[in-house]
Amino acid sequence: MTGRVSMQEREPTPPAPVAPLPPAVASPTAARRPRRAVLAVALVLVVVALLATGLAVAYGIERTSGDRAQPAVPTVPAPTVSRPPALRDLMPPTVRVGSAADGRGMSLDAGYRELLGSEFDAITPENAMKWANLEPSPDVYTWAGADQLVGFAEQHDQSVYGHTLLGRTDVPRWVDPQWSADQLRAVLRDHVTAVVSRYRGRVWAWDVINEALDEDGSLRDTLWLRKLGPGYIGEMFRWAHAADPGARLFINDYGVEGRTRKADALLELVRELRRAGVPVDGVGFQSHLRWDERPRDMVGNLRRFAKLGVSVAITELDVRIALPETAAKRERQAALYRQVLQACLAVPACVSFTVWGFTDARSWIPGYHPGYGAACIFDAALVPKPAHVALMDQLRRIPSPTGAGPGPG
Repeated sequence: MTGRVSMQEREPTPPAPVAPLPPAVASPTAARRPRRAVLAVALVLVVVALLATGLAVAYGIERTSGDRAQPAVPTVPAPTVSRPPALRDLMPPTVRVGSAADGRGMSLDAGYRELLGSEFDAITPENAMKWANLEPSPDVYTWAGADQLVGFAEQHDQSVYGHTLLGRTDVPRWVDPQWSADQLRAVLRDHVTAVVSRYRGRVWAWDVINEALDEDGSLRDTLWLRKLGPGYIGEMFRWAHAADPGARLFINDYGVEGRTRKADALLELVRELRRAGVPVDGVGFQSHLRWDERPRDMVGNLRRFAKLGVSVAITELDVRIALPETAAKRERQAALYRQVLQACLAVPACVSFTVWGFTDARSWIPGYHPGYGAACIFDAALVPKPAHVALMDQLRRIPSPTGAGPGPG
């Protein structure tokens, strides 16, 4: 045998150690997915940070003492609202410009409310403060309508002219003509005191008595004159003054704008009342006029009342037109509105210029003067008429306080 060892006789060679298998390795595509997710999250965070920085710059984010960001309100200039000048913008500061106010219009018509609030700096209740409406039952007052008007005026920086404590047609039905003089005097006193006291300091002037004179200038034949005698007028002024010493007290009538027999009688009545110490502060000239009739010597008439030491006021101006309305009639109407304003401005004692409603949509004229209408300075669609243009033009002609020419507007 040879010296070679047979395969069976060799020492077996130990197997080479087997290295442990490495953990499973994802494919290259799978390995990139986590990195992409991380990048995506990072990118979102960067975008969020940039957006936050932009908002901070835009809205002025500030740190508080607690180190919490609080957004400051951005400063945005208020829009400038441009509107044409109104009567109240041009009227001299010594003269209020007003309108009678209709309660239904105030409640139901936004356009009516807006114009009433912007055009005038004084309002007069057309019906809301009349006795029959305020006290429909004995000692039962319905203040809602009057309160609404006074509140509206206060919201719009307007004065209130109270109308009226006693009118010839506005006595409640429950007032019994058979009552004694003492009973009637007590009822009248209580009414005047209750109404004036409620609005003390909120009504600048009152029509204490309305239409006390008849057409011929005599005292009107009323329940009060028959039962209480002519002294009831002075008593009413004294009761009103006691209830609100700061209110201006007026006697108001129609047909007295020019020199008429009735105006002469009113002048004498006011003179007598003031001689007796009655606190009559002013005379109201209603001025319900026709388009084709002008008051005679209106300026001279207002001046002779002013010489008594009282204020004068145009309290219920309207100018009715015989229908159908035409452009020529509107121009004559406008001229008459201008004339009445000129008269008021010519008399320093004239403290108020009031139109009796400003829109034909709510005028009382058609219901009381058949065949007439279109009496106001705005038409039924609230569009200014030539009468409004004439008033504005007249006001623009007023010299400025510096003497440099027309006033604002």
